[in-house]
Amino acid sequence: MSSSTPHPTDPSEPQLSEEEKQRLRLAKYDCLPCRLTGAAAFTGLGGYMLIAGRRQLAAEQQNLTRWQLLARKGGIHGIGIGLIAAGLYRLVN
Repeated sequence: MSSSTPHPTDPSEPQLSEEEKQRLRLAKYDCLPCRLTGAAAFTGLGGYMLIAGRRQLAAEQQNLTRWQLLARKGGIHGIGIGLIAAGLYRLVN
């Protein structure tokens, strides 16, 4: 009746120092410059989406029905705000 997981005192399992354990715990997180770059990219893209989408929508406003205008406005705002939220999430996590 042996288990498949090795016993903690198994000599074949490498023993890790506290520094190595800390490094492995931190390895699942990105470095600060990576998080800043990703957050800036998402936030910038979301801001650009909002500004450019509103500008294009204002230019085509006369040719659209009320429902088309509301649908496109909702899509532009949804995607733009979603990208900005992704940028903030990227910065925090």
